[in-house]
Amino acid sequence: MGKKVHVNSEIIEAICEKINSDAPLNYELPKNGWLHIDKFLPFICIYRFKEPDVYFSRLLKTQASYLIIDETIDITKLLEAIRLTISEKFDTFLVLEVWPDVKNENTKFNINCPENVASETAIALKEGFSKLANTYPNVSANIHANGLKHPKHLQPIADVETSKKTGMLLIGVEVPVLYKNSETGELYSLFFREFYSVFSETIKRAVYEFIRVQTKDDFDNYLMLGKTHIDEITTKADAELASISEGMSFLLRTTPVNSNEEWEKFKENKFKKIPSFKYRLISIDPELEKRKLYNIAIDEIEDPTIAFILRGKRLEIEKQLTMLEERGTQNFKFVGESLYGVINKNLLKEAKKILKKFPKREKMKSANRFNCTEFAKHAQEEIDYYNSKFPNLNLSVEIRNDVAGIMVSKTKLLINDQISLDANRCDALIQHEVGTHILTYCNGKRQPLQQMFEGFEGYDQLQEGLAVIAEYLVGGLTVNRLRLLAGRVIAVQSMVNGATFIETFKNLCKKYSFSERIAYYITMRVYRGGGLTKDAVYLAGLIDLLQYLKNGGNLENLYTGKFNITHTALIEELLYRKVLKKPELPRFLERKSVQKRLKKLYKGLEIVELVN
Repeated sequence: MGKKVHVNSEIIEAICEKINSDAPLNYELPKNGWLHIDKFLPFICIYRFKEPDVYFSRLLKTQASYLIIDETIDITKLLEAIRLTISEKFDTFLVLEVWPDVKNENTKFNINCPENVASETAIALKEGFSKLANTYPNVSANIHANGLKHPKHLQPIADVETSKKTGMLLIGVEVPVLYKNSETGELYSLFFREFYSVFSETIKRAVYEFIRVQTKDDFDNYLMLGKTHIDEITTKADAELASISEGMSFLLRTTPVNSNEEWEKFKENKFKKIPSFKYRLISIDPELEKRKLYNIAIDEIEDPTIAFILRGKRLEIEKQLTMLEERGTQNFKFVGESLYGVINKNLLKEAKKILKKFPKREKMKSANRFNCTEFAKHAQEEIDYYNSKFPNLNLSVEIRNDVAGIMVSKTKLLINDQISLDANRCDALIQHEVGTHILTYCNGKRQPLQQMFEGFEGYDQLQEGLAVIAEYLVGGLTVNRLRLLAGRVIAVQSMVNGATFIETFKNLCKKYSFSERIAYYITMRVYRGGGLTKDAVYLAGLIDLLQYLKNGGNLENLYTGKFNITHTALIEELLYRKVLKKPELPRFLERKSVQKRLKKLYKGLEIVELVN
């Protein structure tokens, strides 16, 4: 095998100093070796290679502690130095040596560990790897008490007696290379994504079992063993995605610029002539943007969780770019349905239930109304509070003549200069816009991923559900608000079923008693661009959120940034791993009246019970 090369003692000393500093360690070793230790953890994964397999190396790179090293280098002293450094905090140390089994058609994971030692760790490895059988036939994982804990042609990293005396446990895992063709080397890309996700989780669960049984150290969850720090490749990919998404301005470019003028014409024509909507010119080339989109190196991201998030966002952006190309055609609607979905039976049922329970628009109970200045004054008080929490973001209120009603743009609350609203709705609207949309943007800005404030794939659904729940919690959710959300679902279903603009408009007016002006704006939003099913997600988000809370979901985590209810498990993982920071919470949650209503949500409420 040739003469062994030892790792220089000066290198070892520098590595140990870096570990002690509790900063992430990335160290290049001789002959293309690489050591990564994200934080103080009582384990390390090791891959000793003859010729490095880039894809097998990526499996190890999913972990917070790994060593990838040429097999001609003696790592005995390096490993012992790392163990001694780590042992200042932990009583024991786990070494997982993994190596590829390139035999053709081999589908077995062989887990080799000492007899009657760390059985929980071995079982966790076996159960985890066996999950691949759901996708790949005949996959199995076997535990061998007396098997070799290293590749056959190599010497062990440490002998059994030495490891016993030092409290170091060695486990060897022979991994079948199922993710590529053994003859041609062709990678099965889609399967490899699943393979490395399963590998990543399995190792963390196994190490968690080792720590739980063998040490006194308290890790609340196996996810805490994942990486905390984000590398440059991930940061770059995240930033490039955010840049394309922001430059696209999808909603701005799919919203008519002449909706008010067309309303006047529609009314003059006695609602018999379909409006002719005009849109902003598209100042980007969707084809070039798609090329940039797929040049982003998401496939090189080592963290499976973040790769999954960014891949989902990329798919959303791609579909939105296609929709911009197809704006004004039937294809716009069809691509939109694949992106935002179609109406499911439960959503339509809930929408009809709301409109049956509240068949008429609720009349104003109070004659007291606020103009734009009065509303802005109240909103400014809330903005001032959050400015104290986020002093670097410059939150502000603006009164303008070029916005419809009230809306949020990043850190700005924009108010139309002609607005007049019921004073009783003031607090609810502020908590909807400031206490939800602006706050989640600000929390997202504190995070290392730009998607946390730009928004994950489908983030609107949860954002609007969360904002409506805020209205309920402060006692300001009205019948008219619920009716509006339900009316949007009815309009989307009507459009999907092939009804014309005028047919949908008349159905909202006659069957569901919406005023002509409100029915027009609901219909306009649904038929814009050629047909946009997106407006149904607002009620869907509210329904999802009610179920999430009833099932005991954590409300506080939902303020971490802008994402969908389907991403909550991923957000919890990143919070456990301390990749993400805990969010600043809306101050209305401190009110006793809000806490009482929140308890009702956790017990379970029907959607029609949300109206106070």
